Amino acid sequence: ENQKVEYLNESDLAQETENKSEIKPIDPSALPPPALAAPMKAPDRPDLPGFAPSDFDANEMADVPAKSENQSQYQLSEEDLKLIREDQRLVKSRKPVGNPATLNVFGSGNLTGRSFVFVLDRSKSMGGGGLGVIEAARTELGAAINQLEPHHKFQIVGYHERTVTIAKRQLLLATENNKQLVPTFIRNLAAFGATNHENGLVSAIAFKPDVIVLLTDGGYPELNQSQLKIMKRMAGPKCSIHCVQFGIGALQTQANFMTKLASQNQGSFNYIDVMKWKENQ
Repeated sequence: ENQKVEYLNESDLAQETENKSEIKPIDPSALPPPALAAPMKAPDRPDLPGFAPSDFDANEMADVPAKSENQSQYQLSEEDLKLIREDQRLVKSRKPVGNPATLNVFGSGNLTGRSFVFVLDRSKSMGGGGLGVIEAARTELGAAINQLEPHHKFQIVGYHERTVTIAKRQLLLATENNKQLVPTFIRNLAAFGATNHENGLVSAIAFKPDVIVLLTDGGYPELNQSQLKIMKRMAGPKCSIHCVQFGIGALQTQANFMTKLASQNQGSFNYIDVMKWKENQ
């Protein structure tokens, strides 16, 4: 009951109307531009334009138009497709073909790979006037190479001061025709001259095979530490070098250059007492 009630008179209404008339309308052009939204980052999806999946096949893109109304659309020119096909052919050519083979030469143990180079010492001490190993190698290598399948490759390097190979200086496919070249090639390796192990190994490594087998009596001069390091660097991690040493009687020492060469290149070492080996044949 004691609350005080205030009443508006005509002068109060007139004053309020006058105040409202002073408020100006907002001009939209005077407002600051709205903040731009950050562009969305496209997810890493292989179906988005510009993303080349690992199993991309150029043949599947043969129908992509050279020109498109939508210039932002991913597109390949005929020249692009040609380069992609060439790259794919190059990659496929480097892939190993067929299963590897496993051979055993003069009791060397399992030698596994798709390409083999046999390095045969043909110096005087290896011939008929010495150990007579070259004739034995004709039978042994011939039998081993005959186990290879046509997709495998091989080569034989005969060496003394110089080197000689079967036919061209390249790896040969293990076809029947190429296998038949082996016996004649070894039979024609006349044994004479001094020994240069480095020349024989360098020639073999140049073929970039999976497996190298060195067959020698290890005669002087041996490879020194510097030469062994060079052989390891040239062969690389993908090539194994196995050594078969021939002699008469027991092996004199395990600390020779052939044991070191084999151990440094993922290979094996085997010693053959020629007299005992011939008795067992």
